[in-house]
Amino acid sequence: MDSTVRTVLEDYQSRLDEELKITSKFDLNEYLRSRDGYLLGIGGDTGKFLNILIKSHRPKTTVEVGTSYGYSTLWLAEAARAVRGKLITLELSPDKSAVAQKVIAKAGLESSVEFVVGDAIQNIQAIAGQIDFALIDLWKELYIPAFDRLYPKLSAGAIVAADNMLSPSYTTEDAARYRAHVRSAAGIETVTVPIGSGVELSYYSGPA
Repeated sequence: MDSTVRTVLEDYQSRLDEELKITSKFDLNEYLRSRDGYLLGIGGDTGKFLNILIKSHRPKTTVEVGTSYGYSTLWLAEAARAVRGKLITLELSPDKSAVAQKVIAKAGLESSVEFVVGDAIQNIQAIAGQIDFALIDLWKELYIPAFDRLYPKLSAGAIVAADNMLSPSYTTEDAARYRAHVRSAAGIETVTVPIGSGVELSYYSGPA
């Protein structure tokens, strides 16, 4: 990882640390009302974990369902560049995507990333070709619809990672439903990895 990317990640981490000091004082209702203005990043350990997975798996096409402000995008994009692959990142909010695009440009990773703005679930269908690696990290009630759109487009050997499987506590029911749903899909082997907020890591062996 070059020094330019590392500096941008350090800036993001500083913002995450400051925001955590603020949001940790909120009750749940206040947090839910204001969360859209905060990074809600996957965290450094999860980012590094996904970065290493991509570098070892070497996917040609990586898809991120939920760009937000681009923290996870940085980790994925740096790995995509390292393996000469491409990251397609999907985000509903034009404002969030615009912030992420500026950050990716600042890190010098823009040539490795395609930003798609609009309904992320719908836009999965528009992706040409097969998907080799995917991260699902948007509002938790949308995890199952996101997986169902990704599933028919997965290449044999593809990996799907889903964040927030163990925390925060208010998402545990949605997370449990997602884990059960993934486990029912043909050709899927999956495990919950206790890193960061918990990652469901699913491997697709291909059609029977």
